[in-house]
Amino acid sequence: MKTWILPSIIVGLAAAGSIALAAQPSTRSTWPIESVVPVSFAQDPDAVNGTADLGLNPPSTDDPLPATLSAAPPPDPEMSDWGQYLTPSIAPIPTPPIEYNLVGPPRGVIQQIEGQDYRAVVTDPNTVFGYDATIGQTIDIHRPDGMAPVGVFGDHTLPTGSTFISYRYLQNSFDQNYVGSHRSGVPTGYPFAPSRMMQDSQVALLEYGVTQDFTIMGYLPFQSNQIISQTTTGNYKATFTNPGDMRIMGMLVLTRGDRSQSHLNFGLSLPVGFLETLSLTPSATAPNLPYQLRTTSGTYDLLLGYTYRKQTDNWTWGGQANAVIPTGKNTLDYEVGNQFQATAWLSRRWTDQLSTSARLDGHVIGDIRGADPRLDPTLSPVNQTNAQASRYLNGLLGVNYLLSRPEHRIREQRLFLESGMPLYQWVQGQQLGRSWTLNAGWGMTF
Repeated sequence: MKTWILPSIIVGLAAAGSIALAAQPSTRSTWPIESVVPVSFAQDPDAVNGTADLGLNPPSTDDPLPATLSAAPPPDPEMSDWGQYLTPSIAPIPTPPIEYNLVGPPRGVIQQIEGQDYRAVVTDPNTVFGYDATIGQTIDIHRPDGMAPVGVFGDHTLPTGSTFISYRYLQNSFDQNYVGSHRSGVPTGYPFAPSRMMQDSQVALLEYGVTQDFTIMGYLPFQSNQIISQTTTGNYKATFTNPGDMRIMGMLVLTRGDRSQSHLNFGLSLPVGFLETLSLTPSATAPNLPYQLRTTSGTYDLLLGYTYRKQTDNWTWGGQANAVIPTGKNTLDYEVGNQFQATAWLSRRWTDQLSTSARLDGHVIGDIRGADPRLDPTLSPVNQTNAQASRYLNGLLGVNYLLSRPEHRIREQRLFLESGMPLYQWVQGQQLGRSWTLNAGWGMTF
């Protein structure tokens, strides 16, 4: 009996304990095991107050279950573009735009830095210095059409500190005699009848940009002229080669607009050329040094002009009016006539290096006042002071080619070529008329 009473008592006590535990409310969490993400701090007031126990107090059974995270995986990175085997590409390093305090180039005639400061947002700091070369320059002269055809002088201004040098060859050919605006034969009644004339000029030119508004220019021509005359015994050729008059000019900007600019041309012509040499003086028996062969006026002459230019994406056009006014008679007691010029051009840019141009060039040249007493007007019409005036209008076509050398310090070089013929001409008395004009040159900016 005693052997089974003790196990029965133990089993009964265990059963009673189980029934008691089952009657009490359960304290086990109903949170699903697979949803282990805690409630967001933004949804849990205790988290905002800093009293959250990081999931130690599970949510009540009335709260909605938190959503399971379902974010998409990040996309695969793009393949790098390494370029070609021999020419690998270099990825640019982006630079955030930065606002700089800059000082613009000097304006006016004198270099004054005061009042030139400005602010600009620059993406690449390496381009800050380039702003000085472009600010205030409404016409891009570094394009192939940025400068006028080679036969035009003083057509542009330069940025501050820039220099432009140029060599130019100018040729005018005369091979027909005219009376008024009509062709005539070789003049009769003169021992020397002119039949042909050639005027060649080689010009060395230098320009410098003093400020953004003021550019100075100087050029010196070296001239070689010749006249061929018919005589009873054959042809007679008279030649004269000497430096011409040096011209010093200034170009002062008057107005700037939307890709347009106008400036004033003014200066002085200095009588550097020689009226005669020790070995060549006028002869009483031959027209060996007539007026048209001489390379100088012998006087200080005033130079005045006005230039306007306009530019678009592919076109540049402009016009210029000039006057050369002598200030008195020279040492040989005569004064050359006043000269007036008006020219207009249109240039078309075809590529970054090539442009073509068309130009109209009109001149009015007055008669000589006074006379060189050593010249005999009965020998030839070229010795007559009342047969020197003329008017003519030339039509010319040209090409400008820009030689870009970015790998060198020299910014650019360019080649000019222009040629044309008269569309209209009129002469006083009987003179040789123009038949052909050729202008060529080379220029460099640095």
